[in-house]
Amino acid sequence: MDTIPAPLQIYIYWAIAIIIGVVFFRKDITAPEPPYDARRIGLIIFSVVILALNAYIYTNSTTDGGRILDGWSVLIFSVGNGIAETFMFYAVFRLGQSLIGKVTDNQWAGFIVGFLFFMIYSGLIHGLFWLNILPEHVVQTSSFKPFFMPIQLMIALSWALAFFWYRDLRTVFVLHALVDLTMIMNVKFSMFP
Repeated sequence: MDTIPAPLQIYIYWAIAIIIGVVFFRKDITAPEPPYDARRIGLIIFSVVILALNAYIYTNSTTDGGRILDGWSVLIFSVGNGIAETFMFYAVFRLGQSLIGKVTDNQWAGFIVGFLFFMIYSGLIHGLFWLNILPEHVVQTSSFKPFFMPIQLMIALSWALAFFWYRDLRTVFVLHALVDLTMIMNVKFSMFP
């Protein structure tokens, strides 16, 4: 895909993800809002705190390389990737749950395997796709760099729990969009080929 401009690759990825999302999560998208019980409120607070830590760490361990911020790219990327990639994360989470469901009915085994699939997919899509198409942005010498992966793991855990306990796509769309907002505000790349 080297000959396809990076923004076009992103749009293709999003189109595939949104088709998967609409096919497999149609009921979840249109379902009533999950209850705001104490556990869900606590999970949302935890998620927001982790996102704030992520924003601080990400801002202090990346560079924009002198690129100029484009407001339309910020909006399109934050919303587009927040929705599309959440669908993909949850699709592979459900795949893991389905596969282990053939062996056991244990809900937590389903969560663990689903989360493992989620993490494998996340690592692969970031390592094989995003790092290859985004401009260079990681400051290898940043003292914050060692904290990046543990924070990403906590973000993924909170999102996996939101889906496992509540099948909550909408809150995670927003949370994921905030993570993507942090990224594009710091990396500053264009969504227009």
